Amino acid sequence: MSDYYKQSVAVFGVGLPMLLIVVIAGVSLYQVSSVSSEHLVKKRKYDKAQVEMRQSMELLGKVNKNKALLSEWDRMMRTETRGTFLEHWKKAEKKFSGKELTKSSHNWVNYSEGLGRGVSQPASQVNMTFLATYRAMQAALMEIESTLPNMQLDSLTMTPASSGKGIDFKTTFTVWTLK
Repeated sequence: MSDYYKQSVAVFGVGLPMLLIVVIAGVSLYQVSSVSSEHLVKKRKYDKAQVEMRQSMELLGKVNKNKALLSEWDRMMRTETRGTFLEHWKKAEKKFSGKELTKSSHNWVNYSEGLGRGVSQPASQVNMTFLATYRAMQAALMEIESTLPNMQLDSLTMTPASSGKGIDFKTTFTVWTLK
């Protein structure tokens, strides 16, 4: 082969094809890594969505299991007023003698402090005082709290009664309503 063609054959026969192969290999590796990382991101999102879907299905199952209670609580939230709240306490008081549990006073506040203040759900607070035994007050609170899911006990202060018979309870409740 003549020297005249050696340079052209070296450039166009060997160099240029090698350069083209290196460029194609580089672009291919870049595309493979790009597709691989995109697949990894999408797979993570898919797995996260599957976990969230599974959790929401579990919650839906729990909600359906408690549907009867939820409809009752919804009805209660729609109909609960200050008067009905006090009626619940009167029913609880009837289960005890006057020596065990007596409501001394109640005072309604049209706004709620604490948690009720930071939530847009309408609520009122009521300050109530009782003269009771510890057991009777504990039983009455348990009954009221299980009857009224829309009530929250914010504070409870106990002091010995001045008469020496029983305990003075000062309570603050937040009552949540839909109105």
